[in-house]
Amino acid sequence: MMNKVQEKLLDLFLEFKKVCEKHNLTYYLCGGSCLGAVRHKGFIPWDDDLDVIMPRKDYDKLMSLASEFKGKYFLQNYETDPCYIFNYAKLRDSDTTFIQDQFMYVRQNHGIWMDIFPLDGFSMKKVDPIKLNPKAKWNWHHNFFMRAYMLRRKVQKETWFRDVLLNIYAYAFFWTNVGHWRNTMLDNRARSIPFEEAEQVGNIFGAYVYKDVMDRDVFEGEPSKGIFEGVEVNLPPNYDKYLTTMFGDYMTPPPENKRVSDHIQKGLSTEIGYKQYIKEHKM
Repeated sequence: MMNKVQEKLLDLFLEFKKVCEKHNLTYYLCGGSCLGAVRHKGFIPWDDDLDVIMPRKDYDKLMSLASEFKGKYFLQNYETDPCYIFNYAKLRDSDTTFIQDQFMYVRQNHGIWMDIFPLDGFSMKKVDPIKLNPKAKWNWHHNFFMRAYMLRRKVQKETWFRDVLLNIYAYAFFWTNVGHWRNTMLDNRARSIPFEEAEQVGNIFGAYVYKDVMDRDVFEGEPSKGIFEGVEVNLPPNYDKYLTTMFGDYMTPPPENKRVSDHIQKGLSTEIGYKQYIKEHKM
């Protein structure tokens, strides 16, 4: 049985799927969502996110269709939301709230979200994936550099001097547009090896680093079909190889003490929009 957050995530996915099918865009469930579809036929019970990945050309096309998402649905990327720092997108439900602890001072859309990653070329020849670790980590180093804007905070009486200095630094970083120059640079770097020509491909902006490096045959051919909470979904064509690369013995659940979410939240509501939540809680 889904919890309330998972119900909202499934609703977001159905909206995403509708737009993809309308425009004939390819996507695959990835990461823990792909694992959930295969092992649980839905969400991993302790999971609170939903991840998809799209070949770069399909991803870029979806980004150009941001206006297709109406009402509470918001396609968030660094162009549609000036305070957003990542080089992958999120589809948000603006009528809900999920404020991650490290972003609580950032004035971006904080609705419950699903992640949408681009699928890019990693290497033109087959190499040991661990040797590509620096390439993936380089992206995350830039990502952490971008988090300077997260130093923005409310000025408190006891710490006003520190708070003012941090705000000056954070706003200077934001208004000089250093962050989005960096986003553009990383996107250009990711596109430098075309997915169609690469021997190894993957999610350059993923959290698994070298485990995100796959032989291209993992994604060659028609998507495999799976069931996710009663909905037919696309999985990587060779999903067994994909999941084995990512998780090893993926059909065996982790120990009880590892069955927890990776996301730490400072504010959560499936009923109240993030703008109202922030106002009511004076965040």
